[in-house]
Amino acid sequence: MFSLNRFIFMQKATILIPDISGYTHFLTKTELSHSTHIVNELLQVIADSIQPKFTLAEIEGDALLTYASDKVPLGEIEELVAETFKNFHYFLKVIERDSVCRCGACNLVSQLTLKFVVHYGSFEEVKIAQFTKLSGPDMIIAHRLMKNSVPSHEYLLLTEQYLDGEPRNERFNKGQDNYEILGDIAYQYADLSHLKEDVHNPERQEDFAQLFRMARELIIDIDAPLKDVHAVLTDNTEKANYVPGLVNIEMDSSINRVGSTHVCEFDGDSFDIKTLQNVGEEERVIYIEQAQSLNNGFTLLAYYELTKKNGGTQLSFRALTGDREPIPAEMEGMVYDQNQAGLSSMKAYVESKVLAA
Repeated sequence: MFSLNRFIFMQKATILIPDISGYTHFLTKTELSHSTHIVNELLQVIADSIQPKFTLAEIEGDALLTYASDKVPLGEIEELVAETFKNFHYFLKVIERDSVCRCGACNLVSQLTLKFVVHYGSFEEVKIAQFTKLSGPDMIIAHRLMKNSVPSHEYLLLTEQYLDGEPRNERFNKGQDNYEILGDIAYQYADLSHLKEDVHNPERQEDFAQLFRMARELIIDIDAPLKDVHAVLTDNTEKANYVPGLVNIEMDSSINRVGSTHVCEFDGDSFDIKTLQNVGEEERVIYIEQAQSLNNGFTLLAYYELTKKNGGTQLSFRALTGDREPIPAEMEGMVYDQNQAGLSSMKAYVESKVLAA
């Protein structure tokens, strides 16, 4: 006979739901793999910011359902919300600084922001086998309030039930919405947009581009738009389609950013490759990687400059050693011959993709 191991108990708690604003548009109008990865990163930033004060109960798409036992004072809520909001927007700045990919998701990430719903009440913690679900009327109220008439996308909303007993704060505006079955729910809210002024910019990354003036130059003309060449060159998953002799590739992330690493495995050697820089605009882009042999430790700095030319793209390749010196004469021919073979293969692959599109 089937047996359901189910236990229910009631508890009072402060319910906090941080919710990413702009999520639906971001997820439906951009590349799914990158948008999903970015949202997961942002949810982790939020979770790290609110724990351990609040316990994470569920992940609900673009929102986190969290709770803390008993009543959390308003001052603590405001401090936690401000810190979480600023951490969220700082991480957006880091993504913008380190972004390599030019897909819709990576370009539109700065349009995301954050709102918070706070409620106080009772809920049931329902445990079925190894799973736990929070339920009850107050949990429903908190969820329904995520859809409201607040004229902002970044705010802190506090229900009157939570605010009962708290002193009146002039910074909060009063609001009320009517929900089917629940009726009128009164709340107060405060806009959070001013907190962006307190979000400092991350440190600038080192500029490696000027180092390569002393290096020998290899030029390849590619009959494809710069954006397509850049997309193939910087998408590490594409390397399997054109890098000669590549056996396997392992990446630390599905999105290539400055600081990202991946390992390319060949017969006889493997290379640990790190993205160092990606700068430029539509007419000219510079992309730089560092590759270290896992067999002998030799390190190479690879410079790729893409420039629009006659409807296509001119690719300039230069190389230095890991200690930023010219490639030794006895190795230079081999290094440039290998890269010419790889870039010629990439040229053929990109041009075939453009023709097939």
